[in-house]
Amino acid sequence: MKKIAVIIFSLLLAQGVSAQKFVVPEIPGDIEKSEYAKYTEDAMNCIDWLKTHSPSDPKRQNVAAFALWWLSGTPDVHMVLNTDVMKFEDGNLLLLFLSGWGQYAIQQKDDSQLEGCFAGVNTALDYYVKYKKELGKDKGAEQFLKMRDKGTLKSYLAKSLPE
Repeated sequence: MKKIAVIIFSLLLAQGVSAQKFVVPEIPGDIEKSEYAKYTEDAMNCIDWLKTHSPSDPKRQNVAAFALWWLSGTPDVHMVLNTDVMKFEDGNLLLLFLSGWGQYAIQQKDDSQLEGCFAGVNTALDYYVKYKKELGKDKGAEQFLKMRDKGTLKSYLAKSLPE
């Protein structure tokens, strides 16, 4: 039994050390749209990092910059945004919304605006719930949380997205 506990502790410790060694990828200069594919794995790693680290983490600004650079340039993610789905007031939540949508589109190889938007909102809401004390109250997040709790979030988004 002690051996198992030691092994588990060692694995958790190793995971913590590797998480601290996360290196933020460099944003390359001007590149062609087709070259963004080379940076997809880096972008997914950045998005995973953003989802699991505090809004006050000192690396956050650089990680966010890379994720936004990739999301805004890649031809592999198509988002149609409007004010009905862009309700988040906090920039961290807006970033997680965009990142969650982009990650869904890449991982599922799905260009559905509804499914991508739903994934993005849920990513932002999960982050909001986890870091609400640091972020402070966000009216948009609170509205979406109520809808999610009632089971009406997806239908609201379906009505809000352009057809």
